[in-house]
Amino acid sequence: MSDVKLPSYETLEPMLKEQGLAVTPSELHGLLCGMICGGMAVDAEQWLAPVCDYANQGEALTDGAKTAVRSVFAAAASELGGLTQTLFSSTAAELAEMEFTVELLLPAEGSELMLRAEALSEWVTNFISGLGLMGMDKKQLSDDVTEAVAALEEIAQLGVDEDEDMQEQAMLFDNVVAYVPECVLTCLVGLSQRGDVEDEAADKPTLH
Repeated sequence: MSDVKLPSYETLEPMLKEQGLAVTPSELHGLLCGMICGGMAVDAEQWLAPVCDYANQGEALTDGAKTAVRSVFAAAASELGGLTQTLFSSTAAELAEMEFTVELLLPAEGSELMLRAEALSEWVTNFISGLGLMGMDKKQLSDDVTEAVAALEEIAQLGVDEDEDMQEQAMLFDNVVAYVPECVLTCLVGLSQRGDVEDEAADKPTLH
């Protein structure tokens, strides 16, 4: 969907620390994705102030920090912006033939399950925060988006129990990771009806 590559968790983590940003790669990517799904323009740097407040105690970002954050935003904006364009310019028949997914910035698959589970919780929590920063009003959401947000809130509370079968929990975790993009897409479609694309999205496709 996009030629802009999302940096890896392992590459980005030391960059953020070096620039003094109090945010993990998963938190940052989740926050930016949430703001984009909530309606933030993908062709500007509206992310700057929220990231300053969230990750840098309101202080201005260094050039290095801007570069690091911009690399994540560019990948997320390209992917989600491309998905939006495809969803609203394709026929129902075309959409039925397509497979959509959203990449999550998590530690590599070979990493410890506890670490990946914590990162997923951070991603989801901050995705919801990003929606909130863009003025999401739960009382005005469609049923589909309400259900998706509720599912994400539950996922944010999930953890790994070291006393349980780790192999079984790893399988469950993989299923959850595969489900999160569906919720993100539902939010992207539902919330994109607001603002500039309201008329264009009147006959929006339904994602299953």
